[in-house]
Amino acid sequence: MGVNAEAATLFSELVLCEYPTRPMQFAISGSVRYPISTVIARAPGDIFGKLAERIVLGLGLHELRSVADADRVFALYKTLLEEILSKTSSVLYLLTIPRQALPECAAAVDAFNEKVRAMDDGDRVHVLDFASHVENFEKDQLQRGKFARSLYDSNHLPTSLCHVLLGLFIARRIFNTKKESENGF
Repeated sequence: MGVNAEAATLFSELVLCEYPTRPMQFAISGSVRYPISTVIARAPGDIFGKLAERIVLGLGLHELRSVADADRVFALYKTLLEEILSKTSSVLYLLTIPRQALPECAAAVDAFNEKVRAMDDGDRVHVLDFASHVENFEKDQLQRGKFARSLYDSNHLPTSLCHVLLGLFIARRIFNTKKESENGF
């Protein structure tokens, strides 16, 4: 969610702006990027020990860049999800990956995203379909013609506009799930 957790930081700031009196803490681990296998190994201290109510996971891009095998990457991802679900009572929000982040492996990204979407159970696991949101945003931007701003640079790295879009997207979607609505968010 940004090389230095830019989108995650924006999300936390947006939530604090919207809910200034709500007691909240954020644990953002974006400045240190780990492969999923390392996240699994570090989960007891980095995830379970935090007793988080909500966990937003934006993982898989690094692995897809390395192996371009959606099944292999998702197997690791699913192992992490099962571990979190079995050891916490946290609600999980899973982000899909926009094709624009890895256009040379678009088929693998699409296959991975479909597997992620299938994990949504409407209870503890919710999918935040950022990939579809980016596609819609870019269609809207095309209407602007030559003045449209890019979400990804020529190296397929997210621009500041992408970070803002992702931060807003997460902030708006995280409180629109059924479970969150029932709790008055």
